[in-house]
Amino acid sequence: MPTPAERTALYRLYGADDRLLYVGISNEPKERMKAHAADKPWWGQVETRDFEWFETRERAAKAEVDAIRLEQPLHNHAHNTAAVLALLPAALEEPLRPQFTPVVADDRSAAQRMAADIRALTMAGELPTGSRLPTTQDLCTRYKVSNVTVQRGLRILKSEGFAVGRNGSAVYVTSPAPLHLGEQEHYVVTEVSSGETAPPRQAAQALAVPEGELIQREEVLVEVDERPLQIVVSYRRLNSGSSEPTEHLDRVTVRPPTTAELLALQIPEEVPVMRTFRQLLNRDGQALEVQIIVEPGNLCLRQFRTPIAP
Repeated sequence: MPTPAERTALYRLYGADDRLLYVGISNEPKERMKAHAADKPWWGQVETRDFEWFETRERAAKAEVDAIRLEQPLHNHAHNTAAVLALLPAALEEPLRPQFTPVVADDRSAAQRMAADIRALTMAGELPTGSRLPTTQDLCTRYKVSNVTVQRGLRILKSEGFAVGRNGSAVYVTSPAPLHLGEQEHYVVTEVSSGETAPPRQAAQALAVPEGELIQREEVLVEVDERPLQIVVSYRRLNSGSSEPTEHLDRVTVRPPTTAELLALQIPEEVPVMRTFRQLLNRDGQALEVQIIVEPGNLCLRQFRTPIAP
Protein backbone atom coordinates (compact mmCIF):
# COMPACT_ATOMS: atom_id res chain seq x y z
CA MET A 1 0.00 0.00 0.00
CA PRO A 2 1.48 3.41 -0.94
CA THR A 3 2.82 5.43 1.97
CA PRO A 4 1.81 9.09 2.45
CA ALA A 5 5.34 10.11 1.40
CA GLU A 6 4.77 8.55 -2.01
CA ARG A 7 1.78 10.75 -2.81
CA THR A 8 2.96 13.20 -5.44
CA ALA A 9 1.29 16.21 -7.01
CA LEU A 10 1.37 17.03 -10.70
CA TYR A 11 1.16 20.81 -10.88
CA ARG A 12 0.44 23.16 -13.76
CA LEU A 13 1.29 26.87 -13.66
CA TYR A 14 -0.72 29.20 -15.87
CA GLY A 15 -0.15 32.77 -16.99
CA ALA A 16 -2.39 35.31 -18.68
CA ASP A 17 -5.16 33.95 -20.94
CA ASP A 18 -4.66 30.52 -19.34
CA ARG A 19 -1.33 30.06 -21.17
CA LEU A 20 0.37 26.97 -19.69
CA LEU A 21 3.78 28.09 -18.45
CA TYR A 22 5.18 25.06 -16.64
CA VAL A 23 4.40 21.48 -15.55
CA GLY A 24 6.17 19.67 -12.73
CA ILE A 25 5.76 17.15 -9.91
CA SER A 26 6.48 17.32 -6.19
CA ASN A 27 5.38 15.59 -2.99
CA GLU A 28 5.73 18.98 -1.27
CA PRO A 29 4.26 21.43 -3.79
CA LYS A 30 4.24 24.38 -1.38
CA GLU A 31 8.01 24.13 -0.96
CA ARG A 32 8.45 23.66 -4.71
CA MET A 33 6.47 26.85 -5.34
CA LYS A 34 8.83 28.73 -3.02
CA ALA A 35 11.82 27.31 -4.92
CA HIS A 36 10.34 28.33 -8.26
CA ALA A 37 9.66 31.83 -6.93
CA ALA A 38 13.35 32.13 -6.01
CA ASP A 39 14.80 30.59 -9.18
CA LYS A 40 12.51 30.95 -12.17
CA PRO A 41 12.82 34.23 -14.09
CA TRP A 42 9.26 33.77 -15.43
CA TRP A 43 7.65 33.29 -11.98
CA GLY A 44 6.12 36.77 -12.10
CA GLN A 45 3.97 35.64 -15.03
CA VAL A 46 2.20 32.94 -12.96
CA GLU A 47 -1.44 33.81 -12.27
CA THR A 48 -3.09 30.47 -11.45
CA ARG A 49 -1.97 27.02 -10.29
CA ASP A 50 -3.57 23.60 -10.64
CA PHE A 51 -2.68 20.51 -8.59
CA GLU A 52 -3.51 16.86 -9.37
CA TRP A 53 -2.49 14.22 -6.82
CA PHE A 54 -1.27 10.69 -7.56
CA GLU A 55 -0.76 7.81 -5.13
CA THR A 56 2.84 7.16 -6.26
CA ARG A 57 5.66 9.27 -7.65
CA GLU A 58 6.03 6.87 -10.59
CA ARG A 59 2.44 7.54 -11.72
CA ALA A 60 2.92 11.28 -11.28
CA ALA A 61 6.15 11.16 -13.32
CA LYS A 62 4.39 9.36 -16.19
CA ALA A 63 1.56 11.90 -16.11
CA GLU A 64 4.15 14.71 -16.13
CA VAL A 65 5.85 13.35 -19.26
CA ASP A 66 2.50 12.96 -21.03
CA ALA A 67 1.38 16.47 -20.01
CA ILE A 68 4.60 18.10 -21.20
CA ARG A 69 4.56 16.28 -24.53
CA LEU A 70 0.88 16.86 -25.25
CA GLU A 71 0.31 20.32 -23.76
CA GLN A 72 3.70 21.89 -24.60
CA PRO A 73 4.21 24.26 -21.65
CA LEU A 74 6.17 27.39 -22.48
CA HIS A 75 9.07 26.92 -20.08
CA ASN A 76 9.55 23.13 -19.88
CA HIS A 77 12.47 21.65 -21.80
CA ALA A 78 12.68 18.04 -20.56
CA HIS A 79 10.50 15.61 -22.54
CA ASN A 80 9.65 18.17 -25.24
CA THR A 81 9.48 16.53 -28.65
CA ALA A 82 11.13 19.31 -30.67
CA ALA A 83 14.53 17.59 -30.53
CA VAL A 84 13.03 14.37 -31.86
CA LEU A 85 11.86 16.14 -35.02
CA ALA A 86 15.49 16.72 -35.96
CA LEU A 87 15.94 12.95 -36.33
CA LEU A 88 13.12 12.56 -38.84
CA PRO A 89 13.18 13.21 -42.58
CA ALA A 90 12.20 16.78 -43.38
CA ALA A 91 8.45 17.22 -43.83
CA LEU A 92 7.78 18.82 -47.19
CA GLU A 93 4.13 19.70 -46.71
CA GLU A 94 3.71 23.06 -44.98
CA PRO A 95 1.20 21.94 -42.28
CA LEU A 96 3.65 19.25 -41.13
CA ARG A 97 6.68 21.47 -40.81
CA PRO A 98 7.60 22.52 -37.26
CA GLN A 99 7.87 26.24 -36.68
CA PHE A 100 11.37 27.31 -35.71
CA THR A 101 11.39 29.59 -32.68
CA PRO A 102 14.63 31.53 -32.14
CA VAL A 103 16.14 31.15 -28.67
CA VAL A 104 16.79 34.66 -27.37
CA ALA A 105 17.36 33.89 -23.68
CA ASP A 106 18.36 31.03 -21.39
CA ASP A 107 15.15 30.29 -19.48
CA ARG A 108 16.76 27.74 -17.21
CA SER A 109 16.90 28.59 -13.52
CA ALA A 110 19.98 30.37 -12.16
CA ALA A 111 20.93 27.15 -10.35
CA GLN A 112 20.75 25.16 -13.61
CA ARG A 113 22.83 27.74 -15.47
CA MET A 114 25.51 27.71 -12.76
CA ALA A 115 25.58 23.91 -12.77
CA ALA A 116 25.86 23.88 -16.57
CA ASP A 117 28.93 26.17 -16.47
CA ILE A 118 30.70 24.10 -13.83
CA ARG A 119 29.78 20.83 -15.54
CA ALA A 120 31.25 22.09 -18.83
CA LEU A 121 34.50 23.19 -17.16
CA THR A 122 34.78 19.84 -15.40
CA MET A 123 34.23 17.80 -18.56
CA ALA A 124 36.72 19.98 -20.44
CA GLY A 125 39.38 19.35 -17.78
CA GLU A 126 39.55 22.99 -16.69
CA LEU A 127 38.45 21.91 -13.21
CA PRO A 128 40.46 18.72 -12.55
CA THR A 129 39.07 15.88 -10.45
CA GLY A 130 40.01 16.45 -6.82
CA SER A 131 40.23 20.24 -7.10
CA ARG A 132 38.13 22.52 -4.92
CA LEU A 133 35.19 24.36 -6.35
CA PRO A 134 35.00 28.11 -5.59
CA THR A 135 33.46 28.93 -2.23
CA THR A 136 29.75 29.55 -1.89
CA GLN A 137 30.42 33.25 -1.43
CA ASP A 138 32.56 33.34 -4.58
CA LEU A 139 29.82 31.62 -6.56
CA CYS A 140 27.19 33.99 -5.13
CA THR A 141 29.28 36.95 -6.28
CA ARG A 142 30.15 35.49 -9.68
CA TYR A 143 26.57 34.55 -10.61
CA LYS A 144 24.84 37.33 -8.64
CA VAL A 145 22.58 34.83 -6.87
CA SER A 146 21.70 33.92 -3.29
CA ASN A 147 23.30 31.26 -1.11
CA VAL A 148 20.15 29.13 -1.52
CA THR A 149 20.46 29.22 -5.33
CA VAL A 150 24.14 28.22 -5.18
CA GLN A 151 23.26 25.27 -2.94
CA ARG A 152 20.61 24.15 -5.45
CA GLY A 153 23.17 24.30 -8.25
CA LEU A 154 25.63 22.27 -6.21
CA ARG A 155 22.93 19.69 -5.47
CA ILE A 156 22.42 19.26 -9.22
CA LEU A 157 26.15 18.63 -9.71
CA LYS A 158 26.29 16.24 -6.74
CA SER A 159 23.30 14.26 -8.00
CA GLU A 160 25.00 13.87 -11.40
CA GLY A 161 28.32 12.82 -9.84
CA PHE A 162 30.35 15.91 -10.75
CA ALA A 163 30.84 17.22 -7.19
CA VAL A 164 31.12 15.87 -3.67
CA GLY A 165 30.99 17.71 -0.35
CA ARG A 166 32.94 17.02 2.81
CA ASN A 167 31.56 18.09 6.17
CA GLY A 168 33.44 21.04 7.55
CA SER A 169 35.45 21.36 4.36
CA ALA A 170 34.79 22.40 0.77
CA VAL A 171 33.00 21.00 -2.27
CA TYR A 172 35.33 19.09 -4.57
CA VAL A 173 35.25 18.18 -8.25
CA THR A 174 34.75 14.48 -8.85
CA SER A 175 33.82 12.17 -11.73
CA PRO A 176 30.55 10.28 -12.24
CA ALA A 177 32.48 7.47 -13.95
CA PRO A 178 32.54 4.18 -11.96
CA LEU A 179 36.00 2.98 -10.97
CA HIS A 180 36.01 0.12 -13.49
CA LEU A 181 34.28 1.87 -16.39
CA GLY A 182 35.68 0.46 -19.65
CA GLU A 183 36.98 -2.74 -18.02
CA GLN A 184 34.78 -5.44 -19.53
CA GLU A 185 35.79 -8.07 -16.96
CA HIS A 186 33.99 -6.06 -14.27
CA TYR A 187 30.75 -5.74 -16.22
CA VAL A 188 27.69 -7.66 -14.99
CA VAL A 189 25.02 -8.46 -17.59
CA THR A 190 21.51 -9.34 -16.38
CA GLU A 191 18.78 -10.53 -18.71
CA VAL A 192 15.62 -8.46 -18.35
CA SER A 193 13.44 -10.22 -20.94
CA SER A 194 13.58 -12.34 -24.10
CA GLY A 195 11.20 -13.87 -26.61
CA GLU A 196 9.75 -13.62 -30.08
CA THR A 197 8.11 -10.36 -31.14
CA ALA A 198 7.25 -8.13 -34.07
CA PRO A 199 10.19 -5.69 -34.32
CA PRO A 200 9.93 -1.90 -34.17
CA ARG A 201 9.99 -0.18 -37.55
CA GLN A 202 13.64 0.91 -37.49
CA ALA A 203 14.87 -2.59 -36.63
CA ALA A 204 12.55 -4.22 -39.16
CA GLN A 205 13.85 -1.98 -41.95
CA ALA A 206 17.49 -2.66 -41.06
CA LEU A 207 16.94 -6.43 -40.92
CA ALA A 208 14.70 -6.44 -44.03
CA VAL A 209 11.95 -8.22 -42.08
CA PRO A 210 8.58 -8.47 -43.87
CA GLU A 211 5.62 -6.92 -42.05
CA GLY A 212 4.18 -9.28 -39.48
CA GLU A 213 7.21 -11.57 -39.25
CA LEU A 214 8.36 -12.39 -35.73
CA ILE A 215 12.00 -12.10 -34.70
CA GLN A 216 14.03 -12.79 -31.56
CA ARG A 217 14.22 -9.97 -29.01
CA GLU A 218 16.47 -9.87 -25.95
CA GLU A 219 16.89 -7.07 -23.41
CA VAL A 220 19.74 -6.94 -20.90
CA LEU A 221 20.94 -4.48 -18.28
CA VAL A 222 24.69 -3.91 -18.04
CA GLU A 223 26.14 -2.79 -14.70
CA VAL A 224 29.62 -1.97 -13.44
CA ASP A 225 30.52 -1.41 -9.78
CA GLU A 226 26.79 -1.86 -9.00
CA ARG A 227 25.97 1.13 -11.25
CA PRO A 228 23.54 0.72 -14.20
CA LEU A 229 25.53 1.46 -17.34
CA GLN A 230 23.54 0.37 -20.39
CA ILE A 231 20.20 -0.95 -21.53
CA VAL A 232 20.80 -3.15 -24.57
CA VAL A 233 17.92 -4.48 -26.67
CA SER A 234 18.92 -6.91 -29.45
CA TYR A 235 16.88 -8.06 -32.45
CA ARG A 236 17.77 -11.06 -34.69
CA ARG A 237 15.94 -12.93 -37.40
CA LEU A 238 14.88 -16.42 -36.32
CA ASN A 239 16.55 -17.93 -39.40
CA SER A 240 19.67 -15.77 -39.38
CA GLY A 241 21.92 -18.69 -40.31
CA SER A 242 25.58 -19.08 -39.36
CA SER A 243 27.02 -15.98 -41.03
CA GLU A 244 29.34 -13.98 -38.77
CA PRO A 245 29.37 -10.16 -38.58
CA THR A 246 32.45 -8.44 -39.96
CA GLU A 247 31.67 -4.86 -38.91
CA HIS A 248 29.12 -2.77 -37.08
CA LEU A 249 27.47 0.45 -38.15
CA ASP A 250 26.42 2.90 -35.41
CA ARG A 251 23.96 5.76 -35.53
CA VAL A 252 24.24 7.83 -32.36
CA THR A 253 21.69 10.33 -31.05
CA VAL A 254 21.18 12.15 -27.75
CA ARG A 255 17.85 12.96 -26.10
CA PRO A 256 16.13 13.25 -22.70
CA PRO A 257 15.38 9.86 -21.10
CA THR A 258 11.99 8.21 -21.06
CA THR A 259 10.52 7.43 -17.66
CA ALA A 260 11.47 3.76 -18.03
CA GLU A 261 15.07 4.67 -18.96
CA LEU A 262 15.39 7.18 -16.11
CA LEU A 263 14.30 4.55 -13.59
CA ALA A 264 16.31 1.67 -15.09
CA LEU A 265 19.54 3.67 -15.37
CA GLN A 266 18.99 5.54 -12.08
CA ILE A 267 19.88 8.96 -13.50
CA PRO A 268 18.87 12.46 -12.37
CA GLU A 269 16.37 14.29 -14.58
CA GLU A 270 19.05 16.72 -15.83
CA VAL A 271 21.09 13.92 -17.45
CA PRO A 272 20.33 13.05 -21.11
CA VAL A 273 20.86 9.60 -22.58
CA MET A 274 22.90 8.55 -25.58
CA ARG A 275 21.09 6.12 -27.89
CA THR A 276 23.14 3.99 -30.27
CA PHE A 277 21.36 2.18 -33.07
CA ARG A 278 23.91 -0.51 -34.00
CA GLN A 279 23.77 -2.82 -37.00
CA LEU A 280 26.04 -5.87 -37.07
CA LEU A 281 26.81 -6.43 -40.76
CA ASN A 282 28.19 -9.40 -42.69
CA ARG A 283 30.63 -9.22 -45.58
CA ASP A 284 27.81 -8.39 -47.99
CA GLY A 285 26.66 -5.43 -45.88
CA GLN A 286 23.51 -7.22 -44.67
CA ALA A 287 22.40 -6.65 -41.08
CA LEU A 288 22.50 -9.87 -39.06
CA GLU A 289 21.52 -8.22 -35.79
CA VAL A 290 20.35 -4.86 -34.51
CA GLN A 291 21.19 -3.54 -31.08
CA ILE A 292 19.66 -0.49 -29.45
CA ILE A 293 21.96 0.71 -26.66
CA VAL A 294 20.87 3.41 -24.22
CA GLU A 295 23.30 4.78 -21.65
CA PRO A 296 23.57 7.78 -19.30
CA GLY A 297 25.04 10.87 -20.96
CA ASN A 298 27.33 11.59 -18.01
CA LEU A 299 29.00 8.17 -18.36
CA CYS A 300 29.54 8.25 -22.14
CA LEU A 301 33.02 8.62 -23.50
CA ARG A 302 33.92 7.88 -27.12
CA GLN A 303 37.29 8.41 -28.74
CA PHE A 304 37.85 8.16 -32.48
CA ARG A 305 40.96 8.34 -34.63
CA THR A 306 40.36 9.02 -38.33
CA PRO A 307 43.20 9.20 -40.87
CA ILE A 308 43.27 12.33 -43.01
CA ALA A 309 43.68 11.58 -46.68
CA PRO A 310 46.68 13.36 -48.27
